[in-house]
Amino acid sequence: MAAPRIFVSMGTPYSDRYLQFRDELETFLRNSCKVDPRIIGKSDYPDGSPLEKVRDVMRDCHGVIVVAYERKYLQAGVEKRGGKAPITLQDRAYTTPWNHIESAMAFSLGLPLYVICENGLSEEGLIESKLDWYVQYMDISRSELSKTEYADSIRAWVEKRVVPRSKRPRFLSALQGKLRLSEMTGGEYMSVIGIFSTVFLIGAAVAKWLPGLLVAKP
Repeated sequence: MAAPRIFVSMGTPYSDRYLQFRDELETFLRNSCKVDPRIIGKSDYPDGSPLEKVRDVMRDCHGVIVVAYERKYLQAGVEKRGGKAPITLQDRAYTTPWNHIESAMAFSLGLPLYVICENGLSEEGLIESKLDWYVQYMDISRSELSKTEYADSIRAWVEKRVVPRSKRPRFLSALQGKLRLSEMTGGEYMSVIGIFSTVFLIGAAVAKWLPGLLVAKP
């Protein structure tokens, strides 16, 4: 049986520290969690629109890990400038917009979400704790994943949320519009055909007998 697949949403690392964290996370997921991490720009490469590639890869996954870390730093600024209640912003760090885009795509597909957020990063959009997912705050460095509290948390999420989803028949996702027929195996395709055939036969039988049942007795 193929290993469960996890989409890793993480902006392209621009420093050695972030690059080492990405590589360590990939190794941890593969060796410790026994899953197949999918990373755009590392395991999968877009040949056209990156958004379409993200969608296609994510559809084939069973969970999504978001790694949000500093991409933009704002030393001083204003939110709602010109409004009645402007907000002063100072020493704020923000992640890449792709984290928000990919988090929203994962949520729309009904995929389990686990968010890793760098300490000190400004919360906004989907990078904050919600009812449907958990945000784990940590320093984005290679050594963090060796700490028991973080490793155990990720493994528990994989075992409780990702693995059960990976065992669900994929043809159910096709019926929900989350999997294209061209991505299915022959057996999965025949299962879908069988379901539609059964529904059609039941509908035909009901259509045949229903008029007689509705005729009033003399």
